[in-house]
Amino acid sequence: MGIEDDLVVDAVGFSGGIWLLWNSSYISIEEKDRSSQHLHVSVEQGTTKWMFTAVYGNPALIQRRGLWTSMRDIAEDIAGPWLVAGDFNSILCAAEKLGGAPFDASRVRDFQDCVLDTGLIDMGFSGPPFTWFHAGKKERLDRGMANATWHSAFPESSVQHLPKIKSDHRPLLIHTNASYQPAGPKPYRFLAAWLMHEDFKGMAEQAWSQGTYLKSSIEAFTTATKAWNHHTFGHVIRRKNSLLAKIERLEMAGGGDSDTPRLKQYRQELEDTLLQEAILWCQKSRLD
Repeated sequence: MGIEDDLVVDAVGFSGGIWLLWNSSYISIEEKDRSSQHLHVSVEQGTTKWMFTAVYGNPALIQRRGLWTSMRDIAEDIAGPWLVAGDFNSILCAAEKLGGAPFDASRVRDFQDCVLDTGLIDMGFSGPPFTWFHAGKKERLDRGMANATWHSAFPESSVQHLPKIKSDHRPLLIHTNASYQPAGPKPYRFLAAWLMHEDFKGMAEQAWSQGTYLKSSIEAFTTATKAWNHHTFGHVIRRKNSLLAKIERLEMAGGGDSDTPRLKQYRQELEDTLLQEAILWCQKSRLD
């Protein structure tokens, strides 16, 4: 995947499992504690230091109590910013559930007590309200929470619910206040992802035939592919973001989990675009 470092909590059968992936050239991670339901690490990026706990709550109510105990133990040693995020497999209130069995306050009391005891504050979210869907049921099982010191250190932090594509969960994207500045103009590069487009072969043959010898054919091909990339193939990242936005709007309009023909079309286009993006990043990272 082109990622340098990882920590893994193995799944038990088809349940659970946590992967933490990072590139050490940008960030430093040190494991502090783990269980089958959490992975607790220290994070260091330049002069910025904070603690992060990735969680996967066990679907069984009794076993999930082990996660609440672990979070309380971790909280006792926290002195600085602390972020906790993942699939808690539990909701906090009736508003985070739609469909299925009636809301049972006793089933969420352990989670509520844990949040109060650890001093964690829900970070809220943007996007559709529910993160998990199954057989007509919708719940907000995935979330980000942080202590007051985190909110002070990262006042612009936020959580975004991304569109649901293959999984029955929505991915979470947590923003801090970091920014990314793209590099300057790049020299001409042949992009392998172009080969996936149905119009590329015809365009390439036509452009190449315009030259009368090798140098002129290369020049014609280079000029044509630049224009074709801009007008037809387009910017993959921009197209991906546009498709994600369209899917999110349709999901919001349809209550979050309807599968209309247009939604299916956009999801298939997104799958194709994501594959093209993967090829682009593979090429950019110099992987063979």
